[in-house]
Amino acid sequence: MAVVVAAGAATLCVFTLPPGVAGPIVGGMVFAAAAIVGGLRRTTPLCRSTLPAPTEPAAVSDSLPTSSEARLRLLESAVVHANDAVAILEAAAAESIGRRVVFVNDAFCQLTGYSREEIVGRSLHLLRGPESNPETLNKLRAAMDAGQPLRVELRNYRKDGRPVWVDLSAIPVTGSNGQITHWLMIQRDIDRRKAAERRARQTGLLLRAIIDAFPGPISAKDRDGRYLVMNQFQADLWGISPEHAVGRTDAELTMPELAAFTAQRDRHVLNNGQPTQYELTYPFRDPNGQPWLITKAPFWIPDGIDSEPAGPRGVVTVAHDISALKQTQQALRRSEERYRQLFNAIPHPVFVIDAVTRRIQSVNEAAVRKYGYSHEEFRERSMADILVPIEARSPSDSGTLGLPVATQRHRTRSGTEIEVEVSSFTFHLEGQAVQLALINDVTERRKAEAELKRSEELFRGIFENTSAGVSLTDAEGRFMSCNPAFAAMVGRSMEELLRLTPAAITHPDDYPGQLALMDEVLAGHRDRFTYPKRYIRPDGETVWVELSFAAIRNAAGQYEYGLGVSVNVTERRLLEEQLRQAQKMEAVGQMAGGVAHDFNNLLTAVLGNLSLVRLPDDDPNRPLLAAVEQAATRAADLTRKLLGYARRNQLVFAPVEPWDALNEVASLLRRTVDPRIQLVVQVAPNCPAVHADPTLLAQALMNLCLNSRDAMPQGGTLTLAAEPIELRADDPLPAGWDDLSPGTYVRFTVADTGEGMSEAVLTRIFEPFFTTKGIGKGTGLGLPMVHGIVKQHHGWITVHSRVGEGTRIDLHLPVVESTITPLETDLLTRTPLGPSDSNHGLRAAPTHTILLVDDESMIRDLGRAVLTRAGFQVLTAEDGQEAVELYAQHRDTIELVVLDVTMPRMSGRDAFRHIVEMNPHARILFSTGYTQDELEEVDSAVGLLSKPYRPQELLSAVRAALTITPQPAA
Repeated sequence: MAVVVAAGAATLCVFTLPPGVAGPIVGGMVFAAAAIVGGLRRTTPLCRSTLPAPTEPAAVSDSLPTSSEARLRLLESAVVHANDAVAILEAAAAESIGRRVVFVNDAFCQLTGYSREEIVGRSLHLLRGPESNPETLNKLRAAMDAGQPLRVELRNYRKDGRPVWVDLSAIPVTGSNGQITHWLMIQRDIDRRKAAERRARQTGLLLRAIIDAFPGPISAKDRDGRYLVMNQFQADLWGISPEHAVGRTDAELTMPELAAFTAQRDRHVLNNGQPTQYELTYPFRDPNGQPWLITKAPFWIPDGIDSEPAGPRGVVTVAHDISALKQTQQALRRSEERYRQLFNAIPHPVFVIDAVTRRIQSVNEAAVRKYGYSHEEFRERSMADILVPIEARSPSDSGTLGLPVATQRHRTRSGTEIEVEVSSFTFHLEGQAVQLALINDVTERRKAEAELKRSEELFRGIFENTSAGVSLTDAEGRFMSCNPAFAAMVGRSMEELLRLTPAAITHPDDYPGQLALMDEVLAGHRDRFTYPKRYIRPDGETVWVELSFAAIRNAAGQYEYGLGVSVNVTERRLLEEQLRQAQKMEAVGQMAGGVAHDFNNLLTAVLGNLSLVRLPDDDPNRPLLAAVEQAATRAADLTRKLLGYARRNQLVFAPVEPWDALNEVASLLRRTVDPRIQLVVQVAPNCPAVHADPTLLAQALMNLCLNSRDAMPQGGTLTLAAEPIELRADDPLPAGWDDLSPGTYVRFTVADTGEGMSEAVLTRIFEPFFTTKGIGKGTGLGLPMVHGIVKQHHGWITVHSRVGEGTRIDLHLPVVESTITPLETDLLTRTPLGPSDSNHGLRAAPTHTILLVDDESMIRDLGRAVLTRAGFQVLTAEDGQEAVELYAQHRDTIELVVLDVTMPRMSGRDAFRHIVEMNPHARILFSTGYTQDELEEVDSAVGLLSKPYRPQELLSAVRAALTITPQPAA
């Protein structure tokens, strides 16, 4: 569009604007031209060059005054008083400050807050601020530098710093030569419009957010079916963007079948002007289709707003996802069916009863099975038909239906009466009061309850009367219950125990072990354990028990209770300790016997060879030889003690009167004990004789008396007593003495008032070589020897002693009625030598052949020498095997076999059996350092030669054996 600005007959400038820009600002340009003309008259020219006069006047088609001056004043007034802010700038920008302002109108001053004086001559840069868009400023600068007009929206700042949005038009003004002489800036305040636009945008965004937040499709279409808006949900459902849908129809966006159906529904709404609702299955997301509830409604625009005809302008569509509703409906149908099945599947009879008439409306299958009626027959009856009349019921039956649980008796179709519990409640079904009754047949349960009650009484009786202590603890370890045996065991009342925990009655040394086991129980690693422990009674006494513990857990496996069964094993542990001591003593005895056996062999050789030595009376070596013989004799005595402890002494049993035995010991003691010690002998009247070896009995009593003497260095009373006692078959055997027989025994008592012994000493008094005496004052073999002697006599020992209260030791020996075997009286006897034997033990004898068997070469050499000197022919063998072989070779000439019992390869007993098999009449003289117990199975031997022996004893035993006619072995 060409614009001509003229004043009077002169044309000021001609410029061309785009059609879109010229319309709004052409009037301002006219006023600006007039202002420029007026300014040229009053001030310096706006253009540097002189404008040429026009060849012909410009045609102005208006009704303004024809006078140029009048027109200029009019135009100037229009510019000055215009509502738009007008500013005229220099054509060229000054260095660093931009184009200077040469004119502003009043509206400009009002808009910016600056006065003319403050703005004229300065650049409009002073209107810029932090929110002035740099891109817009750069665009404006580029247009002005290019001499191109521009219209932009810009955020300027007033003098007071407040921002203001303006619609800015920059228009170049050219001179007659076509060069730009000035720039016209017209600014219109658009702050309110911007605020309105901002509010409109916010409202639009809010509405958009609302429809996008809706969990279902929302859309609006015009009359032609083209989308005006579509929310994000529907766009996502269809796989498009909301912007893509605008201006398009369903036929362009979705499947043809769905598009046709939707268009038909839309036309229906537009034609009727009424909303509609229907269900539709979209094939989106779910291949089987997703159910939606579609609501369509018309929308109107008030008449006169646009040129559209009256009536609905379009259709709004809203869809709700009803998948959950459909699922709920299906679940409800399934639930109804499931509950119908459950009703029939309940294992107990269930009745649905009319609460008023008491007639049966429905029953489940269990009722049909239990009562024998069909469903139709039940519906023809009431509860009175199956309920046993009150007079026929038990007094305990409540018979009232409607109570939480009512006990009744019902009659089945067969006439059988059953006891039932009825649980019922009333509710309304389709406006009718009905009662639901659950029937539980308790006939068998009542029988079981009666049996359970009887069982509980039985187990309660067992719990209360069992000898074992039974206790129950809770999860915190407190006692909850216990039986009388447990209370008596720990020495407390049941009420007192219920205030305690196991820790309060357990020995402190035993509780940590029990606590560790309980930790495993609480952690679930074990459910039971057995633990030996000690309880401490209030009087300080300790009770040993064997605790068997079992955990009781709930259904979740958590520990709730602990059941403990405590068996009092105090006596058993004492017996076990005594048994261990006896076994230890037995083991030591075995060792001692073995040592004594070997020692006897050595002593036999020593004493025998000493007997063969003949020295003149004046020989200076005779005292030395006598000392050696005395030492060997003492060694033989020590060996006898070891054998006594090992119960391998050779016994000579005889009836021994207790009075004689005690008086013999007392007579010996009176010459050796301190006069300050009073000796008392007490024997019960008619005390029977005992079956014992008199020498060993006296030796045992003397050992005890000497120990009592040593325990009373300041004097005291030593009492020797004897009295009969009875050991019955039902009496408990003393610990460690298990080879006893019921019958009459004599108790020999040695009691003193000396220092007494501690518990530690009492446990070791029968150990070999254990002594409390000083060095050189005791061998530690006295009491072990006594122990061995009593054991050989098939008796037992009891010891009572306390420190400071003296000691009492009782020896119990069987009376003379005990059986005496032939070996003990005849065969196995000692053959002590008299003086004549000593002098003539080596005299000549008829020639006989003797087979001497011993595993010790020294004994064989000694025996050969002694017997050869005495005129015997001697064959020797070092073990049983060689003896059997020699006897087989010389059986016709061998008249006597001197046979050792204990030998390698083949023992003497085995060799005896082989020899007797060859010759039942063979004479065999056994030689051993052990007791006759080893030869109990040998009943055809002709004698026993005890080791150690002297040459005279060997000769006497051989001569005596040769005079005996052997009896054939049985």
